Amino acid sequence: MTMTTAIALALSACGAANSPTAPIEAVAPTPLPDGGCSNRVAGHKNAYFGDLHIHTSDSFDAYFFNSINGPREAYRFAKGEVAGLPSGDADPNTATRQIQLDRPLDFTAVTDHAEYLGEFSTICEAGGALPSGVNPACNLIGQNTRRNINALVNGDTPFATQVLLTGLTVLPLPRIAWQNQIRITDEENQPCTFTTLHGYEYTSQKTGQMLHRNVLFLGDALPADVFGSEQITDLLIDNNTNDEWRLFDHLRDHCVEADGCRALTIPHSANLSDGRMFLPPDPQTGLPVGRDGLTLTRSDAQLRADMDRSIEIHQHKGNSECAAGLEGPYLQGEEDACTFELAKSVCTGLPTDPPVCARYCSGDPGRDPPFCGLRQQPTYAVAPCQTVGPNGGSGPSVNCTAPLDMVRNALAEGLRVKQELGGINPYQMGFIGSSDTHNGVAGYVDEVGWGGHGGVLDDEPSDQLGLWSCDNAREDPHDPAACSNRQFLDRARAFNPGGLAGVWAEQNTRGDIWNAVHRGETFATSGPRMRIRSFASWDPLPGDICQRLARGDDLIDQGLRGARMGGALPPAPPGRTAPQIAVWAMQDAGGRNPGAPLQRLDLVKGYIDAARQPKVQVFSGIARTSEPVQLPSTRDCSLAVGRHPEQLCAVWSDSDFASSRDAFYYARAVEIPSCRWSERLCQSQPVDCSRIDPANGEFAADSGLRGFEGCCAVSGEPGRFRGTRTFNTIEERAWASPIWYDASATR
Repeated sequence: MTMTTAIALALSACGAANSPTAPIEAVAPTPLPDGGCSNRVAGHKNAYFGDLHIHTSDSFDAYFFNSINGPREAYRFAKGEVAGLPSGDADPNTATRQIQLDRPLDFTAVTDHAEYLGEFSTICEAGGALPSGVNPACNLIGQNTRRNINALVNGDTPFATQVLLTGLTVLPLPRIAWQNQIRITDEENQPCTFTTLHGYEYTSQKTGQMLHRNVLFLGDALPADVFGSEQITDLLIDNNTNDEWRLFDHLRDHCVEADGCRALTIPHSANLSDGRMFLPPDPQTGLPVGRDGLTLTRSDAQLRADMDRSIEIHQHKGNSECAAGLEGPYLQGEEDACTFELAKSVCTGLPTDPPVCARYCSGDPGRDPPFCGLRQQPTYAVAPCQTVGPNGGSGPSVNCTAPLDMVRNALAEGLRVKQELGGINPYQMGFIGSSDTHNGVAGYVDEVGWGGHGGVLDDEPSDQLGLWSCDNAREDPHDPAACSNRQFLDRARAFNPGGLAGVWAEQNTRGDIWNAVHRGETFATSGPRMRIRSFASWDPLPGDICQRLARGDDLIDQGLRGARMGGALPPAPPGRTAPQIAVWAMQDAGGRNPGAPLQRLDLVKGYIDAARQPKVQVFSGIARTSEPVQLPSTRDCSLAVGRHPEQLCAVWSDSDFASSRDAFYYARAVEIPSCRWSERLCQSQPVDCSRIDPANGEFAADSGLRGFEGCCAVSGEPGRFRGTRTFNTIEERAWASPIWYDASATR
């Protein structure tokens, strides 16, 4: 019997004996004021910002990174209160840092992992009788979890850990934790001021394929328990073929609208799914694999369309809109904006890269995007999938990636599925962004002074920027001669602070926020509180359309015939040959730090071409600044603000529109360049890469710069190492949910 197995049995027994069994008193949600919120104006919508992807100490992984912040602390932080974070390598239980948002959020959902929800916090603290960090068995598990974090992220969970987790699946503790979360979520809800939503994350990661979804509920008749992806049989049969269908079936059967419960799901981390989130079509049927490994059926396509209402296009673990080198057969023409926050990239600046990568990775560290310098395999530097399938069927390279891991390609593929199934598109979704923080700090997405999302895993410069590592933990990574398989681990450098979800709604209530997400009247941002709206119509748009969009006017209520973002165009009236699309965006007004002005608006079109194949085309700069765009200062990151606009607006018409072919359109607003969080960290110290020691590729221990090696592109070999300063900038952005055109509705 292994030590971890013994610990698992001991913890299981402890959990059964000491878990709290007394019923948790239900709390009635705070009622909405009669007549609605005082600032509600009929026919007018406001932009609200929130975070719909938050992990607290109730999540099994987050507990061992940061046990300080639970669900209540997460909501209080989102409201503007101070939160504590741990530091160091071994103590996730003591707050040594304090952080606070510069502006409260409008809405938040705690979405802890359904799998083992609250089990470790309950068992390790004996149902509240012990403080965190004193249980020796749990401390050993925590050390093992942190030591094997890369394996866990890649889906290569050590067998002993699998035994431990499998043993916990039989305990009733998640039900108790869920009921406690329901109570806290109701207590922290403040209609009209701050909205809390009930939810959890369904976290299937079998065979290394991330198949993650957040579940959001509306109503009072919520399910009595969470539903996780793990089963007692997974230790012997690790199969994800039916994982999404199991979730959809469960929600359909256990959250019934007639009983007062509604549910929607939000897929996320498609960029890390190894091709699993959106499977390619079978050449024989034109349809992807579905339930039981068989061809997707019409009824299951409808079930997925009913559940997957929005997709998280940006978060801490990278951007999922598009990626350099993963254009596939979809992109028509060129696109320069697909270099943004790629946490998993086929372009690494190496000779083995796909040929298209040479366009992005020039070999100049001062100019190349950050992903060109990521070398950690198979976590960040990966190969394109040659085969794609469920249940680990993607490969042959470990942790590969595919064009359909990118959302806009997947949305285009949905148009193909729709035509094959006679009108059902399972991928018709809106956009949101969120953080995926594992610190319980909702909305902590500012690039300035960002302190990480993984507790003690990414709290120090060496954790955030990277460090040298050996195969054996007892070896000395500072001495190349005494370090086997010495390599530079990128650690958290590939990650980013995450994004925010934006909704357009009349008032800040549960019903209004949830329904906006459900209908797709949403937008995503990469962190800044930018606002973006779009509207499409067959009729000529009024001359004041930009002002109306900026005011938040409900254009359809005002009599304009067309579609909001997230909606579908009505049938075309006789004589109308193409829709007009209006797009408006405004920069973040700023809080503690000023917002950055806008650079341009882009319009992205997905469509079915004459050969019945899905394609994507990008119309860059349908509105743009009239001034030259410059990079921020290499000395202090100050912006070249100039006279760039606070707002941009455009009315665009599709000159290549074909009324017989399905299409979608979404808008993207892009800020002027600014310093990435990692660059700001590098500029916090006088980093001089010429001081890298040729012997070991590090700064001297007494230089005060040890741990900042990730600010340099280090090349060479022992005795000949040298460093070249990198300069990492980004162009923050916002995405409006797509507007859809259904050709069959016009026929």
